[in-house]
Amino acid sequence: MSEEKKNNWFQALQDKINMLAEQFGLDETQRNAFRNFVVTIAREQYKTGNRAGAGWAFAQARKNQSERVVSHL
Repeated sequence: MSEEKKNNWFQALQDKINMLAEQFGLDETQRNAFRNFVVTIAREQYKTGNRAGAGWAFAQARKNQSERVVSHL
């Protein structure tokens, strides 16, 4: 993923967090706690998704490899 796309995604998340923090009237300490919570959850979900995606991709590669071996027999 390019740095620009990553920054755009992260900036959009930050903007939404700030909008909600303003809507709920959070002070700076509360806003920071809210931001840290959301960003931590987002990172965990991203990592989980990457692991699941990599597992799927490797399984597909193994499946395709075994199909090629069987078709050559």
